[in-house]
Amino acid sequence: MTRQHIHADTVAHSPPAEPTPRLRLKTNPAKTGYVDGAWWPYSDDLAAELPLMLAALTIQLGPVHRVTYNLAEWDTAPGDLVIDGQTTQLDGHPHHTVHTIEVLDTFDRRLVLLVIPPNTDADHAFTVMVSASATDNTATVDHLLAIRPSARSARTKSAAAQQRWNAACTTSTRTTSSV
Repeated sequence: MTRQHIHADTVAHSPPAEPTPRLRLKTNPAKTGYVDGAWWPYSDDLAAELPLMLAALTIQLGPVHRVTYNLAEWDTAPGDLVIDGQTTQLDGHPHHTVHTIEVLDTFDRRLVLLVIPPNTDADHAFTVMVSASATDNTATVDHLLAIRPSARSARTKSAAAQQRWNAACTTSTRTTSSV
């Protein structure tokens, strides 16, 4: 399989010009809780959204070499993203924790960011970002986004059903192809 490459300056659909990304991080270097902060992207186009966010993180972390994310939450993204000559590997996984991305620097130090859906009301998004970036916050992703246990259960069952469907389609395709 060949990895796709994309240069950030050639992306056709980019978020609105903003002086800073919608990003908040915990200020205490001691890790507490599940997330290290929150990010509220403008769209579900990961390749268009990452350059602005990674530019801000690079100031704190240094070069970012890898970003992992849940495949179902983003438009199709390339395998690599080149920003100012620096290549960042993008790894989408179907089982990655929903509503999060993981950012790894060149020393494999990891930041887990809560991803607030782009269409979230601004007041609610700001409240969630402040909570997620509070130094002493230990809330789960579901709690931060106010996802009820019943919704979490439905989401889990839906994801399992989708995985079974994908597996059945793959098996069916292989069987049909070999006939």
